[in-house]
Formats: sequence, C-alpha cells, structure tokens
Amino acid sequence: MNNGTACKICGNITNNRIYMAKERLLNLRDEFPYLECANCYCMHIVETPDNLSKYYPAEYYSFRKPKFGLSPNPFVHYLKKSLLRHYLKKIDPVGAFLALFLPHPFPWMKPNLLSFDSSILDVGCGSGRVILSMQRSGFKNLTGIDPFLEKDLRNSAELKILKKDLFEMTGSFDFIMLHHAFEHMDYPDRVLDKIRELLNPSGTLLIRIPVANSHAWRKYRTHWFALDAPRHLFLHTPHSIQLLAQKAGLTIDRIDYDSSFVQFASSEKYLRDIPYSDDFSMFSKKQMQDFSREAARLNSLGDGDCACFYLTVK
Repeated sequence: MNNGTACKICGNITNNRIYMAKERLLNLRDEFPYLECANCYCMHIVETPDNLSKYYPAEYYSFRKPKFGLSPNPFVHYLKKSLLRHYLKKIDPVGAFLALFLPHPFPWMKPNLLSFDSSILDVGCGSGRVILSMQRSGFKNLTGIDPFLEKDLRNSAELKILKKDLFEMTGSFDFIMLHHAFEHMDYPDRVLDKIRELLNPSGTLLIRIPVANSHAWRKYRTHWFALDAPRHLFLHTPHSIQLLAQKAGLTIDRIDYDSSFVQFASSEKYLRDIPYSDDFSMFSKKQMQDFSREAARLNSLGDGDCACFYLTVK
C-alpha cells in the first residue's frame, strides 16, 4: 500500500509501498513497517525502534568468538601469507602451489587494493573474525569497531577490536570496510560523510550489503532472509548507493555480486515458518547444489541478493 511516506534516500513520495516484516532471526515475531521506494528501490524501516539493542543479544551471531586462537603457528602464518600473496598477484611459488587446493581466503579483496602495511578499519566488526583472520594472513595495521560489543576485545599496535561508534573515530585509513554492517546503520548519508572524512584520498571503501529489488526479494518478499527486520534498517540498491555516494563526494568504481545459497535455503525455511538456524539438513544434496548454482547464475546477471560496492574519493 502507499501512504505517502517519503523515501529517506531520494525523498520520493509517489507510489511507494509499505510492507509489514516480522523479526524472524531470533523468532520474536515483532512486526515492523518497511517502505519500498518506487524511484530508487531502496527499502528501509519506517521508524527505527528505540530499543534496537534488544535485537542484538550477546548470543547474536556476529559476537561469537572466533574458533581459532589469536596467535597463529608461525609456519601456518607463513603459508597463509604466501597464499594471499599469490591471490593478490604477487610472485610467490608456495602460494601458487597452495592455490591449486585452497580458495581465496578473502574473495572480496581485489589485486592492487591493499598491501600488508595498509591501515585498515573494519566498521561493525562484531567479534573481529575478519580482521583476526587478516592478521593471521600477514596484515599489520588493523582496527575493528562495533558499538554493540560489551567491551574492547583487543588493543595492540597491530590489532585493535574496540567497543566504539564510527562517529567517535579519528585518524585516517587506506581501506575502510563494512561487511554486512552498513544495512544496520541509521542515517546512511551521515555514515558516508564520516567515512569520507576518515578515508585517505587514495583509499578505498568496501561496502558489502544485501541488495533490495533483487530476485530473492521479488520471490520471497517479507520472507526474504536478508530483510532481517528490524536490524536491517536500510536495504540498498545500486541506485540508492550511487545517490549517497555522490552526496558524500565518493564514486562507485566497481560492483561485484556475491550472493550464496543462503538466499534460498534460509528464505525457504522462513516461508515454511521454520525459525532460523544454520542447519539445512531438511534440503537434499541436489537442492543445495541447485541453490548454489542459481546463486552463481544470479550473480553473473547482477541480480544476486548480496553485493560488494567499491568506492573511492572523487
């Protein structure tokens, strides 16, 4: 239905639709209205809950501690760094051999994007799994922040994992990344303005997010797993990201779609009113293979439900 509510990204008030979405991840079933813009196709929650922290309990998946230790075996550290050097297009015979058997540990990390000495900020890092893994692969200047942490988890010269809000940050960074964090943040225009302030002139911003107006949204609507009410305050599209980037003095250099089988497996469970879990044993091996193949096909068409946006300063 259309009630004249304006899109928070482009301001459009014509032909927008309102959908009622339930909280499903924690199986609380609270309902929230979401607006789908008829112009930029962004979806956003109509009103951010005052008690948003309720939906980020201590057991929330991004706060789970990594299974690996903080100090890797030196030999394992060497192998991981060699593998990554190869995938970053550096000459490394050991890494080239390992790549015959092992995939890229960070598929979103493109060649010539980073060096091992780059200053890196992970916004919305949770327990720091990504930057801890990056440290084990040879990176030396890593900072992660998340306001929903109970306390700082690590604070050293090489690696920091801090209970901190983005707007408390100072300094400058060569690479700022948000791995499925941007959709959790209110006032995305202010967020990008702050990131632009923290980003070195030659730096890169990576935003990995679920994508609205994708095949999975059109197929599942309010049962789409990545809608994730009310934690996902905004579900963007390339159009809405472009509008925000222009306002912040940034430009989109590249978009890579990286959706997976989860868009189907988890959404099918929600469609059957089955609470969230990462147990997909209800699906046959063939079904799971079909989900993965369809995800790859949609990614190639630019219609997957998740994407990586690479932005630089204009």
